Amino acid sequence: MASVKSASKPKKKATAATKAEERPARLADYLLARAPAEDIATYEATDLERAADLAGKAIAAHKKGECVVAVDADSGVMRDGRPVTVITVVNDNMPFLFDSILGEIADSTAGEPTLVTHPVITVRHGKGGVEEVLGDGNFAKDDGSHDRLSVIHVHIPRLTAEQANGLTERLRKMLGQVHAAVHDWKPMLARLDQAISEFRYTAVPLDKTSVAEAIAFLEWLRDDNFTFLGMREFKYIGGEESGTLERADKPGLGILSDPDVLVLRRGTEAVTTTPEIRAFLHGPEPLIVTKANAKSSVHRRIYLDYIGIKTYTAKGTLAGELRIVGLFTSTAYTRSVMKIPYLRSKAETIIAKSGFDRHDHSGKALINVLESYPRDELFQVPVPILRKHAAAILGLVERPRVRALVRADQFDRFASILVFVPRDRYDSVVREKIGSYLKTVFEGRLSAYYPAFPEGGLARVHFIIGRSGGKTPKVEQATIEAAIRDIVRTWEDALSDAAEASGADQALKSIAARLPESYRDSFSAAVALADAGRIAKISAGNPIAIDYYRHAEQKPHQASLKIYHHGSPVALSRRVPVLENIGFRVISERTFEVGDDQSSLVFIHDMELENSYGKPIDLTDSGALFEDAFLSVWRGDVDNDGYNGLAQTAGLWSGEITILRAYGRYLQQVGIPQSQDFIAAALNRYPDIARGLHALFIARLGPTAETEGVVAAKHLKAKIKDALEDVPNIDDDTIIRRYLNLIEASLRTNHFVADTKEKGQSLAIKLDSHAVEGLPAPRPWREIFVYGSEVEGLHLRFGPVARGGLRWSDRAQDYRTEVLGLVKAQQVKNAVIVPVGAKGGFYPKQLPMSAGRDAIFEAGTSAYKNFVSSLLSITDNIGLDGVIPPAGVVRRDPDDPYFVVAADKGTATFSDTANAISEKHGFWLDDAFASGGSAGYDHKKMGITAKGAWEAVKRHFREINRDIQTSSFSVVGVGDMSGDVFGNGMLLSPKTRLIAAFDHRDIFIDPDPDMAASMAERERMFALPRSSWQDYDKTKLSEGGIIVSRNQKSITLPAAAAAAIGLAKTTATPVEIMTAILKAPVDLLWFGGIGTYLRASTETNAEVGDRANDAVRITALDVRAKVIGEGANLGVTQRARIEFGLNGGRCNSDAIDNSGGVNCSDVEVNIKIALASAMRKGSLTRPARNKLLAEMTDEVGSLVLSNNYQQTLALSIARKRGLAD
Repeated sequence: MASVKSASKPKKKATAATKAEERPARLADYLLARAPAEDIATYEATDLERAADLAGKAIAAHKKGECVVAVDADSGVMRDGRPVTVITVVNDNMPFLFDSILGEIADSTAGEPTLVTHPVITVRHGKGGVEEVLGDGNFAKDDGSHDRLSVIHVHIPRLTAEQANGLTERLRKMLGQVHAAVHDWKPMLARLDQAISEFRYTAVPLDKTSVAEAIAFLEWLRDDNFTFLGMREFKYIGGEESGTLERADKPGLGILSDPDVLVLRRGTEAVTTTPEIRAFLHGPEPLIVTKANAKSSVHRRIYLDYIGIKTYTAKGTLAGELRIVGLFTSTAYTRSVMKIPYLRSKAETIIAKSGFDRHDHSGKALINVLESYPRDELFQVPVPILRKHAAAILGLVERPRVRALVRADQFDRFASILVFVPRDRYDSVVREKIGSYLKTVFEGRLSAYYPAFPEGGLARVHFIIGRSGGKTPKVEQATIEAAIRDIVRTWEDALSDAAEASGADQALKSIAARLPESYRDSFSAAVALADAGRIAKISAGNPIAIDYYRHAEQKPHQASLKIYHHGSPVALSRRVPVLENIGFRVISERTFEVGDDQSSLVFIHDMELENSYGKPIDLTDSGALFEDAFLSVWRGDVDNDGYNGLAQTAGLWSGEITILRAYGRYLQQVGIPQSQDFIAAALNRYPDIARGLHALFIARLGPTAETEGVVAAKHLKAKIKDALEDVPNIDDDTIIRRYLNLIEASLRTNHFVADTKEKGQSLAIKLDSHAVEGLPAPRPWREIFVYGSEVEGLHLRFGPVARGGLRWSDRAQDYRTEVLGLVKAQQVKNAVIVPVGAKGGFYPKQLPMSAGRDAIFEAGTSAYKNFVSSLLSITDNIGLDGVIPPAGVVRRDPDDPYFVVAADKGTATFSDTANAISEKHGFWLDDAFASGGSAGYDHKKMGITAKGAWEAVKRHFREINRDIQTSSFSVVGVGDMSGDVFGNGMLLSPKTRLIAAFDHRDIFIDPDPDMAASMAERERMFALPRSSWQDYDKTKLSEGGIIVSRNQKSITLPAAAAAAIGLAKTTATPVEIMTAILKAPVDLLWFGGIGTYLRASTETNAEVGDRANDAVRITALDVRAKVIGEGANLGVTQRARIEFGLNGGRCNSDAIDNSGGVNCSDVEVNIKIALASAMRKGSLTRPARNKLLAEMTDEVGSLVLSNNYQQTLALSIARKRGLAD
């Protein structure tokens, strides 16, 4: 180590002691840079330094073109108090090293590695080895004096000295093969090309079609579908009956440069020239594909693929064989057989001889058989055998049954047997029994087996029986299949005796009698009767039942589960994740079908489980706790995630887990760095603390919170804090403390209110935001977090009297960030309206995305109702005698009855819905709860937000001597005509020339619009109930106009469309086109859609906080529009506005531009509140009040627009004064 210098240190003289002190630490940085933290955490720092020192010595000893293999059996390195052997392999960087070395280590040692690192470093070599480590693999110098080294550093359980020496030799030998394969790669490709040319241009005595297919296959191999590892040439001497193959004088390539590597052999003896080999050489096929006897030590540890290619002289006489070994790449196994040369010819032959039309049912079924045929076997099997086997498998589709299909290797090295057995009978025991039988009858050894579970009721296992000598025994297929049927058939019928003994009625006995044979192989008749009792209760209205149980052979940490489902099977992909999240590991599963027709069909899924945490599974309650956990997920009452493991670890019921899950989701929204999986895992690691946190929640907010809960809460908090002393991981500690803080900051909840689910409400928790640790600024005064299976959301208020809209968010991961960003602007708007702002957002979690817009809208409306109702469930009311607290809710805060909402993105039509909820709750604000309903001012109908923003736009243009109401101007924007702000805005001037726009669905470009025609078309679209740019009459577009979905990968624009938006090319991605629209050289950039699209050049996308639009966003310096109108919120960051203004542009903040809507809502709510007293007294009827409100519409609109006019005038005056000063 002392001989290797570090490039990061200044070049100065240092003692060996100094170098030993500094350089291991530097090398350790490279060595451990990408090692998993959990692996490193099990070592002491001194042990890691020792490991780095050993690696450094190996690196220092490396010379160009050589490899260093250091296996330090007595390394002096300890892990968790146990010594480990340290392996360091240093080599010139090249392919295959990592996989090959780890494969050799895995085959040679017991136990898995405890640490694996693979840095690539840059070094400078000297005469004696490496003199200096210059940097990691990305380091580069212009002088060419450096080399890249692969350093593979592995820790394994301690080896003996003898074992270490043996491993060292095997690694060296393996590395020699890697070097040979890499070094000879290009020569091998060149030799392959020569073979292709010989086939193509030499008059070989073979069928031209077969030769052409062989050429295509070899070219396909060359095109990265085969990893070439070795080549060897043989020459053929003699005639057809007695000729022999001998190695040619040319040296082998790659791993076959070693004469001891044998491709074909029986046992340890090389296969020379057998009659079968002669038959191939003199046969009609240009090449052969099979498996070599040897496993690859390079890249992947599997049997090598062997391709034998016939070679010919210039006169077309058989010359010998070119033998190639290597590995097929993944494409050989995933691509259709109809697209792979050599295989496709086999498939075409089979299809042609079958007489089936490939487009009819039987033809498609046959093609499916060929596609799913074991691919390695498909390469090797001759066409006649393949045809026979394919026909047999095709017959299994119509009548599944036990089947065994045998093929003997033509060199008698192995027998290949495809075994089909009923899937519900197949398990590891059956597989072992069948394998043992086959190796016996074929007088060999079980070399490999490959189980598969194709569609249908059969499992398929491909057995390879290796043989060491002699001809492969011929065993009749019927004999094999009879033996296999005996293996899988094991149940004896005792149903009548069991029914008599248990007194079961005839109905249950009848159900049990219909249980399939596969079921009877596994369960006794007594169990069958018990299952029949559960099946009898299953129906379309009650489709599922489950039963956790433990049979006699299972240990305490094991159990079984039966799921009974009516009508259809439950997919594994639905069952297994639920169980894994509850804390089970699914070991095996079987499915049984009961019933004769669809109306009575029941599926039984029997699954063997283990506790993922290695502890006993508590079934003292007969599995009721786990049944609750499973069925709660099944019904959609709770999410399917890692929090459900708390049923296993902490014994919590699903409703109790929901509390901890809700707090975890809230932590995600406020930006905790740990993922939900990590948070759930932390709670599962400390189940006692998790139980304590839930108990603390009950003590503080439950029914006894104001009595014995006070003392209980103090004790629980102290107990949790004491337990935290034993939590070593800082992340776990942080998470638990954040939970503790959130529970203490919680003021109210509806968790203890009866029938919330029946009322369509989710869990709601009110928080004192100033008491919550780690919240991003600005902090609200209060917030309510709503969490349920249908909806999540929150409402932020910055004071007791605050107002703002509720939006339909599509940002599942950070809707609080979205709402918080919007409420900043709301604060500014509300400064002159109500004291402070408020904002809410909800995320619907069960939208039927494939069911169309109406279904999505209906589901979103339902989520909105749930969200609003949940918010009101913990909000105070006002009656004749004062404030009325919500029933069943413990309040840890003073009276707080003021709660007003408004429309926002996605909720423009929801005001009546919100007011209906308010009236249903008897809420004191009645229909003043949500402004803009049918008895209020419809913002979209009034166009008040857009009109207010338009006052700002008109002033910007007026101040540069342009009247956009009388002279034409060009516009690009974000939004569509169905939107309130965008749609209304694009109808406010007849001189509007809308050049381009985009929303979340489509891109619209009209290069040279006809102002009158385009205005009329926009008016038509705006009048539609719902629309998108796709509804625009394309005949109204100017030449080169285009409307396309932004979901396309690439879009070709007409030249005029590209020129209109300033795009220099006509083929671009949707992102490039939308970016060009934002940069377009126009008069006005109009924001009416959702998202932040402009940032300052000094800002990052991460600082903007709108990840959905990171790809589209541009900087303010890129904007070529003269004016920006922010009809929508947060279209531009504040720093971008400043940068745009300094660059000569004209804009306000969104708080100014779109304040008209908020102002209008404020006026409406205040009018309704003012008139509410008269309505309660009966002196003013609701119809009369509504008539008065309607009559005031124009006056309210004028008042609001006057404010917008005066606001922008005041800003202009202030600006001029500022410039003058």
